Amino acid sequence: MGNNLTQEFYSSLIQNSHDMITIMDPEGFYKYVSNSVEQHLSYTVTELIGNNALHHIHPDDLPQVLESLHAVKNESQIKVKPFRYLHKNGSWRWLSCIATNMLENPAIGGYVTNSRDITEEVETEALRQRSEAYYKALFFNHADLVFTLNEAGLIQDINESVTRITNYTAADVKDKHFVNFLESAYTEEAIEAFRKIIAGVAHNFETKIVDKQQQILDLSISLVPVWLDNRVTAVHCIAKDITQVKISEKLQKEQTAQLNNILGSITEAFFALNKQWCFTYANKAFASYFNIPSEHLINRNIWQESPDLVHSLFYHKCLQVMSTGVALEFEEYIEPIKATTHYKIYPFVDGIAVCFTDITAKKAAQDTLEKLSLVASKTTNGVIITDKKGKVEWVNNSFTLLTGYSNAEMLQQDPITMLQGPETSEADIRNLKRLLGLGIPFSEELLSYKKSGEKVWVATDITPILNEAGTIEKYIVIYTDISDRKFAEEKLLQMNENLVMQNRDLQQFTYIVSHNLRAPVANMMGLTKILPKLDTGGPSYATALANLDKSALRLDAVICDLSKILSIKGPDNAEATETINLQSISTEVIQSLVETTIAVKGTIEMLVDKDIHLQGKRAYIYSILHNLVTNAIKYRSEERPLHILLKAEQTNDGISLQVQDNGLGMDMQAVDQHIFKLYKRFHVHTEGRGLGLYLVKSQVEAMGGTINVESSPGIGTTFRICFKRQRA
Repeated sequence: MGNNLTQEFYSSLIQNSHDMITIMDPEGFYKYVSNSVEQHLSYTVTELIGNNALHHIHPDDLPQVLESLHAVKNESQIKVKPFRYLHKNGSWRWLSCIATNMLENPAIGGYVTNSRDITEEVETEALRQRSEAYYKALFFNHADLVFTLNEAGLIQDINESVTRITNYTAADVKDKHFVNFLESAYTEEAIEAFRKIIAGVAHNFETKIVDKQQQILDLSISLVPVWLDNRVTAVHCIAKDITQVKISEKLQKEQTAQLNNILGSITEAFFALNKQWCFTYANKAFASYFNIPSEHLINRNIWQESPDLVHSLFYHKCLQVMSTGVALEFEEYIEPIKATTHYKIYPFVDGIAVCFTDITAKKAAQDTLEKLSLVASKTTNGVIITDKKGKVEWVNNSFTLLTGYSNAEMLQQDPITMLQGPETSEADIRNLKRLLGLGIPFSEELLSYKKSGEKVWVATDITPILNEAGTIEKYIVIYTDISDRKFAEEKLLQMNENLVMQNRDLQQFTYIVSHNLRAPVANMMGLTKILPKLDTGGPSYATALANLDKSALRLDAVICDLSKILSIKGPDNAEATETINLQSISTEVIQSLVETTIAVKGTIEMLVDKDIHLQGKRAYIYSILHNLVTNAIKYRSEERPLHILLKAEQTNDGISLQVQDNGLGMDMQAVDQHIFKLYKRFHVHTEGRGLGLYLVKSQVEAMGGTINVESSPGIGTTFRICFKRQRA
């Protein structure tokens, strides 16, 4: 009774179990099937018993099921991987199965399987995996920056685009609050946006962040709440890098503002019309000219606003540019406004642009200028007309005859630059330009040059032409040749300078006659009176004769000095000059003094290029160098070996000669006023009459040069001679 109750209990339990229980032989044929099969797979028990279970397995899953059947032979129990089983309605159902080997049990003699339908679980998992795959693809592969924030605003995850764009890695930002990466000015706005998203309200906004290189990036951010258990547990942040867009927008705004500023600042009236002939833009000059606010014209039709223009040339030209797309310009007298207008019409994508200038006054001035030009062309004086910048617009024939420059050669040239030359005074040029800027009439005299290079002195009378606003528009220059008068003035000044020099020389000669010449003559006269009274055989007579001889020699020396001076100052000084090679003549001077130099154990260093030539008198140059080198030897210092430097070089102004020594030197404060005067000596320990430096200076000046000296006691003396560049 108890066994029957147990058997009935287990049988009822198995038949009504939710799991599907079967018994199969080793080949897979069903020996037993529980009633639950019909509930899950719609098969009746009789439809399955005796059939092979493998026939109902999905072909793709069959290999793994066979592998499990093979494995259970050696195992007591195995868990088979989920597989698809054919439902009676033709669909496939996912089953999980546990197989138990009970072949040895005589009551069963097969494999017992416990199967359960897990189709919904598998499909749910597949859907979850698919959703996760979609999410990962969206998150990790998104081209924009994607962040995940927790409820506290801490960054939990980022995608690769974050690293690519900002250089921050996941480790750099993990568990960091998002405000750490914002530019400080945008922190408050971002926190407010985060509060809204935590409250469940999706939000979009723009902000700025600082990347790892401390560069500012502009981002457009979309915040999406993540709901779980009816509350927001996380926030997805999708950010698009709009830095370049912002830069482009800023540049576009700047360019637009700049364009508006440019168009608005154009002094000419300017406006634009669309293809419907409506105003789309009008600048300040246009509004000011017609005394109409620009905004009142926008979107208004020009032909409706000014119907009289339909009969004008302007109307037909606008139609032409609109249809052909070719720019043009023209002039027309507009009757309604009583003005002559110059137009420039340009095509653009949306219509045409018109730039116009009222040239009524200009036309009147041009007519006047043409009349003046007719008068100017007939005058004997040179006439130049320039624009406001001083560029030549026209010259008359008299100017061409005077300077050699034609109107074509002078056109758009600066006459000041064209006509100046090497000897034109820079101070006069600066003063002329200063007066031009004042906008007042003035007269100036200026040394100019003809096209041939010939000098010409001109008197320039310059009159500026002003417009109604008082701004200079042109200059009219009257150009008069005053060369004869100026050259006569120069000659007179030269004569005056020569008279001054002659007067100075006369004073020198007076000194010689009154002192140097008179003294020996007076001595000779006194001695000739004494000699007859003396005994010819006595010692006093011999002494008197010796003194008479000395006085005669002194008188002869003074007469020789006068002869040397007169050879430079006299009228026979007009002999022709020659080309002198300075290296050659310097070598001659040094060789003539080589024995003297060796005797005093001195050295002479020569720095003279072989290509330096001077136009002058060879005898003078030789005398000058010989005197200066001889003086350097004569006034050497006993404390150091004598060293003389003889140097010549080409300069911008001409040729410079230099003789430098390391001798005794002089106190220039004491001797400066007397160093080149006659019979002035500053060292009494050597013989000399004080004539050498006077002759040197006279010879230098006779050839148009200048000489100066620098000296310091105990250091030495330097003489510098400059000959200006000689011109034809």
